[in-house]
Amino acid sequence: MKKITIAAALAAIAATAYASPYYALRQIKTALAERNADALAAHVDFPALRASVKTQLEASMARSIEATAGSGNPLAALGQSIASAMLGKMVDTMVSPAGVVALVNKSAVSPQADADADAPADGARKKAEYSAGYAGVNTFIVRAKDGKAQDGALVLQRHGLWDWKLSSIEIATALAGR
Repeated sequence: MKKITIAAALAAIAATAYASPYYALRQIKTALAERNADALAAHVDFPALRASVKTQLEASMARSIEATAGSGNPLAALGQSIASAMLGKMVDTMVSPAGVVALVNKSAVSPQADADADAPADGARKKAEYSAGYAGVNTFIVRAKDGKAQDGALVLQRHGLWDWKLSSIEIATALAGR
């Protein structure tokens, strides 16, 4: 009887640990729907997210400068270092708890106008569809349904046994290429 109880407890722990990123995703979705910036910020690892966004934008900027100015242009390196410093400060400001509050508040300014602009002519709203799944024991990826790797994704990382936080955004290559 004792072995059955232990096995049932271990199975319950394993099941809840497996389901935990789905629960975190539901909490993020609820926080966005309710425009609750504090609840949303609780599910974001800001230092990791900042580093991820900076790295991707800097790489995109370097490719853009290389394509435009070429590798032989001495001013390209100077321009890139200045732009990189400015980009770093912008990302630090935008990817912060205050930035999340501003983003949520901006979306709350005129929710009806946004709904009307996005709604199809027949009045039916298309529900956002996404696929989500593990990409490792401690990594969980959310991607638009039928999305390809180049379309971007949200990456959640495990923090403890049951807690998950948004730690990276894989920026879509079309956006990163601008």
